[in-house]
Amino acid sequence: MLMGMTAFHRYPGHPGQRVPTELTLVHEERGAAIVEMALVLPLLLALLMGVLVYGQYFMLAHSVQQAANDGARAAIIGLDAADRRAVAARAVARSLQTVSGAHSVAVSETSEAITVAVTFTAPPDSFLRSALIPSPTNVIRSRATFELPVD
Repeated sequence: MLMGMTAFHRYPGHPGQRVPTELTLVHEERGAAIVEMALVLPLLLALLMGVLVYGQYFMLAHSVQQAANDGARAAIIGLDAADRRAVAARAVARSLQTVSGAHSVAVSETSEAITVAVTFTAPPDSFLRSALIPSPTNVIRSRATFELPVD
């Protein structure tokens, strides 16, 4: 094509009207935007779901660790081993009352320390059970140890 020449395109239904081809490229860019959106939208949605799933996981993991800490701290006030187990279980339940899901508490003690282990299972409607993206396990385990006071 020679420099300085402009190609023309005829629109059907408009006999004799000629429009430069450069103006029709504007209409073709709309299709490109739709294709770009179709390519980027799934990635954006996967990223958003990842933020939600892992955000919930880290929030639950922090809550379970805090519950184990509260249980171990509260357990030292018990008079005997059975009393310490009961106090720790109540403290863990109180700490996890705002989080939905099932939990279990195991208390072990030596002559020097008490260890409280908490196992938390996320509910079925949790984001952690999402099949859309790879997610961490729905069971979270945490433990905390507190030294017994020396007599």
